[in-house]
Amino acid sequence: MEGMVFDIQYGDETFTTTLPERTRVIKQTTKPLPPVPDTAQAVRDALLSPVAHEPLRKLVNSKSTVTIAFDDPIGYLPEEASPPFRETAIKVVLDELDKLGVPRSNIRLVCAVGLHRKFTNRELATIIGEDLAYRFGPSKLFNHDAEDRDNLVFLGETGRQQEVEVSRLVLESDQLIYISQPWSHFNGGWKSVVVGLSSFRSIRHHHRPFAKASGKSSLDPKRSAFPRLLNEMGQVIEQELAGKGRRVLLIEGCMNNAAPQQVVQVLAGHPREVHELGLEVLQQQQVVQVKGQADLVIYGLGNRRDPYSKMSIINPIQVRNLAMSYSYGLFQNVPLVRKDGILIMCHPCLHQFHPVHTPSYVEVYERLLPYQRDPMELWEVYAEEFAHRPEYIHKYRYGHAFHGAHPFILFGQGLYGFKHASRVFLAGAKDKEAARRIGFEPFDTLDEAIAEAERTLGSGCSITYPDMRQNFICDVEE
Repeated sequence: MEGMVFDIQYGDETFTTTLPERTRVIKQTTKPLPPVPDTAQAVRDALLSPVAHEPLRKLVNSKSTVTIAFDDPIGYLPEEASPPFRETAIKVVLDELDKLGVPRSNIRLVCAVGLHRKFTNRELATIIGEDLAYRFGPSKLFNHDAEDRDNLVFLGETGRQQEVEVSRLVLESDQLIYISQPWSHFNGGWKSVVVGLSSFRSIRHHHRPFAKASGKSSLDPKRSAFPRLLNEMGQVIEQELAGKGRRVLLIEGCMNNAAPQQVVQVLAGHPREVHELGLEVLQQQQVVQVKGQADLVIYGLGNRRDPYSKMSIINPIQVRNLAMSYSYGLFQNVPLVRKDGILIMCHPCLHQFHPVHTPSYVEVYERLLPYQRDPMELWEVYAEEFAHRPEYIHKYRYGHAFHGAHPFILFGQGLYGFKHASRVFLAGAKDKEAARRIGFEPFDTLDEAIAEAERTLGSGCSITYPDMRQNFICDVEE
């Protein structure tokens, strides 16, 4: 095969291959925005001049109870300049609270894990630093618990009948300060609270497959319903807090696309307005303009791009999600591959599961997927059962495991890509049964996969390869 030589991301490794000469290669060409000169000072400045919000000095006093919540380690940040933004921001907030007379005994730090697994102090140290991770005792630094019924509060429903249930700390703290570091368009804003500090009762409304959904990417805030649903939930919280004379204070740090990534903007204020300004930075730094769809799109799947296996190992269901959400799903307007085109994903897809982090994934993979792979059927028949199974609740609450329903969320997110493409291949599959079980057609090599695609689509089919060393989003013009 004559053409261009590339190093393709492939799990923890890369492999060198030649792609046909007609292949269109897409790269991130946007220059990184310059970093803020002093991140700590940028946080202080943001607190002094918040967006659509009172400054911190008017929100707390010496008798106030304050909860500082922050994004968990899950998220795609390939490499972040040191010290981490969350560490810097928390230390600045603590310093400012000290100046305002708030006793340390009145302050809690909460990692907003939602239905993700809880993280150890050693793991939290990677984002908030060892000093903070080990300075506070377990009653003052802890992971949110989405199954702690005594500390969850049901607030009612949105106009679309979506139930809103959040941590009691959101309602009972004199001030909730949330530190957000959005790594994509669908992170940040109200999502930080209504997902990170919520429960399965709430999260099941929007983190599930929808049979009649349009398939618009959640990374496309102008077209996706996802941010609208979250904002509506946020309004329920806002109305409840308004009766107490309180508002959530969001501190959001946006990163550029450099390696390592650097902080380029820090804003504080009301979640919705702050996030709208943050989206402008994300749009500028992460989005690449692309003209036209392709018949065939090839993606290299590097494990470092997968958020859910951070500080763990990647399993087949997570590989499926890396392929269909964090590769195929990285688009705005329309997908990079045309309707009924073919996708080729490159990954070894080993049959492996972390014994502590993903116990419910094992049961889904071993017991359910051999005979049922319809995401809608899996969700409607099994999600509630797994969510309420005592052994999975125990392992989530006390054993650092993902929530029992989490594998159904990730498996379901592949629904739209599989409906859009006619076939999805997995090139370099080392365990062919694992590839088939998660919905892929396995091939030993990329060359074999391309040859089969050309037999199906024609020898002159258009090919696109996003050279994705780090994530970017394709805004595809039809």
